Amino acid sequence: MINLFKTKQIKEAIDANPENTQQIINGSEYAICITNATGHFVFVNDNYCQVYGYSREELIGNHFSMVVPENTKAILNQLHDEYIEKQKEISNIWEVLNKKGELMKINVDARFTNKIDNQPHKITFVEKM
Repeated sequence: MINLFKTKQIKEAIDANPENTQQIINGSEYAICITNATGHFVFVNDNYCQVYGYSREELIGNHFSMVVPENTKAILNQLHDEYIEKQKEISNIWEVLNKKGELMKINVDARFTNKIDNQPHKITFVEKM
């Protein structure tokens, strides 16, 4: 289960030192990705890469929808846009796809930051179920 206190601490560490974002997320036990306002990956940690089977280079710059099933892309894109606008999302369980196209369930928590490049970003914490 994702510890919301820990995710809050990581978000606060990023806000305090956005220039160290990659190092901060690399030190976490959680799989973490950070997407920009348009939904593109800007940071991922090794744990995130391990969960999904992609390298960091395969993810950075691509849209997060590359790891979601076709039938949920529209709703998840909408939810991402709403999150960036309103910063409100509850923890949830989602089905996603790994690099091999296999479905898996994940538990997710998200945090908002506007400290990275003074732009809105979504920090997503993932735990494979």
